[in-house]
Amino acid sequence: MTQSMSEMPSANRGDAFQEAVATWLSRRVPERAQNQCFDFPAILSTDIGLQREENQDRVAALRLSARHSSQPIIAVVIADGMGGMRDGAKCATLAVSSFFYALVRHRHQGLEQRAAAATAHANDTVFAFANGRGGATLSALLFDEGAPPVIVNLGDSRIYACGKGIKVERLTIDDSLEEAVGGHGRELLQFVGMGPGMQPHIRTVPSGVTELALTTDGIHYIDADTLAKVLFHAPEPKAASERLSALARWCGGHDNASIALIDLKALRTPAVRNHDAGIQVWDPFGTMAITWLRDPGEAPPLQAAAPSETAPLQANPEQRGSDRRDRKGSRRSAKKARQGQSPPKEDVQLEIKIEKSSDVKDGDDDSR
Repeated sequence: MTQSMSEMPSANRGDAFQEAVATWLSRRVPERAQNQCFDFPAILSTDIGLQREENQDRVAALRLSARHSSQPIIAVVIADGMGGMRDGAKCATLAVSSFFYALVRHRHQGLEQRAAAATAHANDTVFAFANGRGGATLSALLFDEGAPPVIVNLGDSRIYACGKGIKVERLTIDDSLEEAVGGHGRELLQFVGMGPGMQPHIRTVPSGVTELALTTDGIHYIDADTLAKVLFHAPEPKAASERLSALARWCGGHDNASIALIDLKALRTPAVRNHDAGIQVWDPFGTMAITWLRDPGEAPPLQAAAPSETAPLQANPEQRGSDRRDRKGSRRSAKKARQGQSPPKEDVQLEIKIEKSSDVKDGDDDSR
């Protein structure tokens, strides 16, 4: 069921972009889908599986195109809400939407700095909502021109280096008792939403890697050798995604199964990176395009109401008083920023357009 903005933590209500992404990721969707993203070299796929009543996975991609002095960035994120804890689906939604928001907000920093800031903001946002009683795993790729790609991982979602005819290599270690400290069991020592003490694993992608696969445990619970053989022999990423999703079901479909496959070589082409100023977000079910109607530096910030699929974001009357307070706050924050302190929060006026994926699987249009 789609969340209203009143259900989101109050810390999120001030930012139109984060709200828009969170609402969009929470919409009613079919039980499974695959999106071969238009003009973006990635396959995003998710499947509720055969034994779960709700899909608590979220997989999405973001492309921020350059505007003025902003740095372009491409990010692909996969999050798995933690079963048995509070509101796993909502925690995964907040993890992805707040991660994307922080990447946009810190767009003038380097990739590793943005990865750390985005993971910290996601952790804080989910913790503010669930108070440590809920959370999500998170794995992400960050890509920018002129710098080695960066990956970040927290929990037991995974990232693999792969490709047709290429030996598969896992690039991440699970934050589980078994893998992190050599104990027994799959209990997680770290996750998004755990609160203070979180230490994400951030590293650059090894040179020579041409493709990456981001997976939740509904995919990689498959026998490791079998998973590697599928990735090794698949003729192209779409086939690999389809085969792994089907295999997860054939093996019982005990959990939500999500995968993102990214062609790093294609990401480096100008045709993929160079687009008009704005933001695009993909998930397995469709695409959302967000256009800057006003750059944050051109006027005082506005707070915006929730988006619909047919209308751009608009400021509502109840927010006018808070807008005036925000303008005063932004002037004070600007003064602090000039003194070397944190930059002010940047809310912008946005226009949103939504397209549906053409590769949604047939089935009941149930909520996740």
